[in-house]
Amino acid sequence: MTDNAPLSALSRCTVFSAPALSVETGALMGDPIGDLTEVAVGDVYVLDPAAVGRDLVLSRASGRVAVAPGSAVGAPGETVAPLARHQLMSERGVPVEILLLALGAARLILPLGPLAAGEEYSLIASEPVAGELASVASVSFARGTRITMAGGLQRPVEELHEGDRVLTRDHGPRPVRWVGRQSVRAEGSLAPVVIARGALNNAEDLVLSPDHRLFLYRGREGELLIRARDLIDGKGIRRGPGGHVDYFHLLFDAHEIIYAEGIPAESLLVTPEVLAGLGEDLAADLMRHGGGATAPHPGEEPSAQEAARLAATIVSRTG
Repeated sequence: MTDNAPLSALSRCTVFSAPALSVETGALMGDPIGDLTEVAVGDVYVLDPAAVGRDLVLSRASGRVAVAPGSAVGAPGETVAPLARHQLMSERGVPVEILLLALGAARLILPLGPLAAGEEYSLIASEPVAGELASVASVSFARGTRITMAGGLQRPVEELHEGDRVLTRDHGPRPVRWVGRQSVRAEGSLAPVVIARGALNNAEDLVLSPDHRLFLYRGREGELLIRARDLIDGKGIRRGPGGHVDYFHLLFDAHEIIYAEGIPAESLLVTPEVLAGLGEDLAADLMRHGGGATAPHPGEEPSAQEAARLAATIVSRTG
């Protein structure tokens, strides 16, 4: 098992333009949130109600974090650098942290917790950052997740090893080719998703990373792979508390659908972007194990409208 580097290159997070978060009251009134030399503790910030969050997709290659294809912000390959980590306190006494990022000449903010437009936030502390973006998300299972094995028994994901046979939906029992582990700080919009017991007919809670896709069979509508974060309804499926999370990744010869707490979910899919994000040593280790799945499962991702409808269906069933 490899546990010293992130396994997934791709991270998807919501960012805002830094000028959208500016000082309403304080020493630097009117100024946007800035780096450590451009802020004053005690200043009160407000996020512009007209601000629109956009998806920033990241990859890690050659020791740097860059914009990945499919990002709504920046150009593929453009370097993203964290400048500062700011701790804010809302007027209701709720703390939230944000990362200030540099993307070319632009600056962005990445909230690590709920940041409501129009609400006042007091700056209480700031600190430098290094390497924060390398572990911003992954496609993985949290420690304790039980995986259905070939014989029907369930085993915690952290106990799986190369060669163990896992039950797959499409190909029956298949051996695990590689197991990866990473410990990350995942908070706010990056915090794990918790699928509560019974929400999807699961016997126990399932905790997994926000971009991990679940398999849903919709009859004539076909097979869907929907991201866990798109099913959040605040009840049966919600954000976890965040903090440091141990994530585990399972690789097979094919991009498989396996069973986690009884819920069909995807295994790791190896793409050029993922290999680039592993770093040279980890990517080489993966290739020595045969490279694993490179062709995606035929399931399609639903539209935003379909995802919202599915989430509403879950609310009505569990509410």
